[in-house]
Formats: sequence, structure tokens, C-alpha cells
Amino acid sequence: MSRAYIFGLCGLIGALVVGIGEGMLQLQPGSDYGDAGYAYLGAIGVERQEMGYWMSVLAAPLYLLGYIHLCFNLAPHRPRLITVLFLIMAYAFIIATVWMGQRIFIAEAVRSVADGASPSGLVATFSAWNEPLINVLRAAIAIFSLAWVWFVASGQSRYPRWMALFSPAALVGLIFVVYFSVPAIGQWVLPTAMNTAHVLIFALSLLTLRPKRRSV
Repeated sequence: MSRAYIFGLCGLIGALVVGIGEGMLQLQPGSDYGDAGYAYLGAIGVERQEMGYWMSVLAAPLYLLGYIHLCFNLAPHRPRLITVLFLIMAYAFIIATVWMGQRIFIAEAVRSVADGASPSGLVATFSAWNEPLINVLRAAIAIFSLAWVWFVASGQSRYPRWMALFSPAALVGLIFVVYFSVPAIGQWVLPTAMNTAHVLIFALSLLTLRPKRRSV
């Protein structure tokens, strides 16, 4: 197995573990995930959130290996370009890890407010520092997805052209479509939309680039 393929496996494992951890942190079926007061976070058990916190934060760096795999196969003959793309994605996922790590602090703040132990502005203050961080990842995903569509659709990558349909942004968008169209199903994947999308793209990448067995 090539080193790049192993990196892809690491990315897949990272997306799975981070996705499960993020789900433990903030998945609460039937909740309103647009609630500015984050009531759904305060309704989740502390032990479950703590385990999800450690799983998601500690496994998040594996995303970097996964993006080495994706970038290497996206434009193998454009080393400078793939280096820039990788650095953008690496930076964005580091910032996103900080964002995800702070979810547990918001949850604790919600519980403190509910118990009357903290001032009412505590949750809003934490949220103001926390929410903007994820926009870094969203912007990077948009940039990478545009590059993905261009290189794959034009035949410059190692992927079949149909893989151009499965950019990270397109998969995240599909998850939102499912959530708004079929909330009963979408509610299970929306809280981990970014991780779910990457589980799919890493899996598709590994399937399309899997080593072929040599005939004897």
C-alpha cells in the first residue's frame, strides 16, 4: 500500500471518530439546532459530552493526513498548487478543532445558566467567541471544492470524472437538503454534517484509488 493510500485510511478513521465524538457532544434528536440559546447542548449528559470532546479533539489531526491523500491525488502534477491547497485546509481544520473543542464550554455555560449559577450573558459571550471560528473551515471547504470540481471534471486528477459531483461542499449541501426535506432522517446527520461529508469523500476516494491485485 502506498503512503498516500495509508494517509487516506487515516483520514477516513479520523472523520469517523471525530464524527462520532461530535455526535456525542451535540446530537440530541428532536432538538432545534438553530436555537441561539443552545438548549440542546445543555440537555446532553456530561459524561457523554466529555467522552465526545476527547474523541473529537484528539482524532481531528488525522484530517490533515486525509487531506494530504486528497490533495496528492487531486493534482499530482501541480505540486505548488496542491501544497497551497493543503496548507489552506490544514489551517482551516486546526481552527475548526478549536471551535469544536469549545462546544463543551458552551454546554457547561447553558447548564450553569439553567442552575442560576452564572450571569445570563455567559452563553452569549462564549458563543460570540466560538461561532465565527467555523467560518474559516467553511471558506476553505468552498475553495477546495471549487478546485476539486475543476481538476476532477477536467481530467487532471487521478479520480474518474464523475467524482467531480462529490466535492465536500456538495456533500454538505446534500445533507442540508436531506435535513430540510426529511427532518426525521436529516436530524441524525446534520449535527455532524462536515464529518459525514468527509467520511463519504474519503471512502469514495479510497474505493476509486484502491490498489489493483496483480494477476499471477
